[in-house]
Amino acid sequence: MSFIPNPLKADIIRRIGSQSFRYLHPFITAGPWFKEIVYSREVLLDVDLDEFMFNTRLAEGHKTARYIESLRRLTQVGPSVEALEMLGEVAYSDLYTMFAFAVMLLCCGSYEQGMIVTRNFMARVETLQDAMDIADVVESQVRNIGHGGCKVFSGYIHFLEYPICYFDHNTDCTVCQHCLVFSYANKFHEIC
Repeated sequence: MSFIPNPLKADIIRRIGSQSFRYLHPFITAGPWFKEIVYSREVLLDVDLDEFMFNTRLAEGHKTARYIESLRRLTQVGPSVEALEMLGEVAYSDLYTMFAFAVMLLCCGSYEQGMIVTRNFMARVETLQDAMDIADVVESQVRNIGHGGCKVFSGYIHFLEYPICYFDHNTDCTVCQHCLVFSYANKFHEIC
């Protein structure tokens, strides 16, 4: 590495760090000269610390981080007790997480628990339109997280357990509070 000019080495390390902070670890352990470059101002300005900050907040128990991580695990990896428990721990912190928890319970095959959370959710929203707006935001979050597209919920939703009124609704405009979450669970089932 002695034949590579120092500014070029610093630029290489800066570009590597801009991909993820994790890639800088070998340079930090390689010795004091590389460690000095890693901690230089020009490298640290471009380092992607989003993942580091997210992991720090997740480790600290930050509610939003736990919500996003549980959604990521459920929609990309598939149903797990650990991911559902993580989402359940923060489910009652706001309406968005409560709705997501209800949908994920249904997606994971827990119809009765999902409908209990749905009733709690519907008791907290003022109108059905508010509930639909929240549902659209959660759907958007799932799409932005990046679903795996591997049909991770296949075999978990029990299609024999529909709300009684589900077949009376032929469009999204006529959906009722009893089957709102169930219809979004079907959407998530298809996109994930």
